[in-house]
This record gives sequence, structure tokens and C-alpha cells, in this order.
Amino acid sequence: MPRLSIDITAEEHRKLKAIAALNGQTIKDYVMSRTLGDAQDVAGKSDKEALDALRDVLMPRIEEARRGEFSELTMEEIAAKAKAGLEG
Repeated sequence: MPRLSIDITAEEHRKLKAIAALNGQTIKDYVMSRTLGDAQDVAGKSDKEALDALRDVLMPRIEEARRGEFSELTMEEIAAKAKAGLEG
């Protein structure tokens, strides 16, 4: 089974562990539910159906890029903007 490792600070690890525990989940289950919880389920779909679903997600973004419509923000600025939207 593939594994995923990410570098986080000790404080981030403590926060994740506490939040997961408050939700009655392991860190793995909490992270998976937060990252993939609302992802479209492709289980049971044919390869073509799964690829069609991926195309539906990517095509609008590809078209925007072709039209030159893309962000010039840094990743840090995007993250800060997203965080501010969640807090506001």
C-alpha cells in the first residue's frame, strides 16, 4: 500500500491529534475525511467514467489557463486568502 509523508511542526501535529481525538477519529481518518470527504466517489465506476469525472474537474481550469486567466498570487497568498475566507 502506498504511503504519504508530510513534514509538519510538532505544534501542527499536536493540533491535528487533538482535533482528531475530539472528533473520535485517528489522525489518518481525520485527515482523509477532511481532504477526500467531499470528493466524488469513483469506486465502482469504469475507467472511462472515472476519466470523464476527472475531465469534468480539469477542463474548466485548462480553459481558464488557455485564456490567460490564472492567478499571479503565491501559494502563501492563496493559503492566507483561503484561511481568511474560512475565518470570516
